Amino acid sequence: MVNFRSSIFGFLNTEDDFAEGNMGAKDILLALKWLLDNIRIFNGDPGRITIMGSGEATTSVASMLLTRAAGTLFQRAIIMDGSALSPADYRPYNFEVANKLFWKFNGSWDQFNRRELYNILKNTSAVKLKLASRDLYDSTEVRDKQRLINAFSCTVENNSGDRAFMTKSPVDVYKGKKVSKIDVIFGYTTFPSLFKLGGISKNRKLLRYLNYNFQYLLPFEGQCDEYLSKRYRKIRKKIMNFYFINGTITDFSFKRYAKYISDQTIYPLLRQVVLQSKVSKGSIYLYRLPFNGPLNMRWRKFVPNLKWKGATSGDEICYLFKCKSELETYNRIGKVNETRFISRIVRLFGNFVKFGVPTRQGVDNIVGSLKWLPLEERRPLRAMNMGHHFKMVNVPEEKRMLFWNHLRKKYFSNK
Repeated sequence: MVNFRSSIFGFLNTEDDFAEGNMGAKDILLALKWLLDNIRIFNGDPGRITIMGSGEATTSVASMLLTRAAGTLFQRAIIMDGSALSPADYRPYNFEVANKLFWKFNGSWDQFNRRELYNILKNTSAVKLKLASRDLYDSTEVRDKQRLINAFSCTVENNSGDRAFMTKSPVDVYKGKKVSKIDVIFGYTTFPSLFKLGGISKNRKLLRYLNYNFQYLLPFEGQCDEYLSKRYRKIRKKIMNFYFINGTITDFSFKRYAKYISDQTIYPLLRQVVLQSKVSKGSIYLYRLPFNGPLNMRWRKFVPNLKWKGATSGDEICYLFKCKSELETYNRIGKVNETRFISRIVRLFGNFVKFGVPTRQGVDNIVGSLKWLPLEERRPLRAMNMGHHFKMVNVPEEKRMLFWNHLRKKYFSNK
């Protein structure tokens, strides 16, 4: 487990020497360099280092497939419920963020002064900085940009020297076809954004408001359209007609809405999977996790009364690792389904870390003759479905991916 600076402390980018950006990602790189230099002391193999990213670390880890700064620091990667291609990250709003911080401390009537801002940031306590960095963007700004916004996340740096983490956007790196030969497992839960929708889960009547005030979000980069312009309304209609029956959101549309919101995570991930598999010589594996059991910690916390099949972002963690907060739950688990699920998911990930492949030749005493196959050039996309039964399946979400691909190419190509 690597600690790294997050939020304003790790990802403020002032586009100069004061804060170059991506310091949190560089913390992870520094930890990898230390590990590479010292792994033999712990009887480890410097040729078999695996980096894994979940939660706030996912964007940084997914970006390490694309940066020269990572070099040969690791040979394998595991990326969960995230990617380097979310439009919420690598945004071109660095000056905007600096301006908003200045206003938070000085009031919006003051003219932006970079030197004064730096003085404030250097002399303000960490607690106050953390408070000031919250909610920099309001719902109106998200509506007008038509994308989610992470005010403090990975960015493209102005510095092109050895200290830089990313000097081009991930999309441009893929266009240049210059990526590392890394074996990667990408994976996603079936409802990665569901944990954000606890309020709507409890009060479905809120969906009626969304029907009359649907402000769409796009899971890819591109131009912004004027709210309620002809083009905006045309795109909105296409999205509503695709996701909702008769293009209408009702009290009974919660699952469809949860899929739409979750595709803000799933689409960028699948897009990176496809691009990585096209340009990388490494093996790319994909998993899909719909399993819902007592160790789905985030589901239990945010939507405890929702009786669906599926999982939300972070739900796989306590199956892969022993979570201290869930010790009582582990002791209560007596069902064959849960213990079998833990054994299988741990064996697959353990094999990947040790041998570079999640399933080996022959019959395994835990996963039997199961074979997790890497992606191939041909469609359809196939993934290891990690439910009550583990099996390779055609990715059900590919239909939604193709919808967004079509929308992006038709309305946002070369913009």
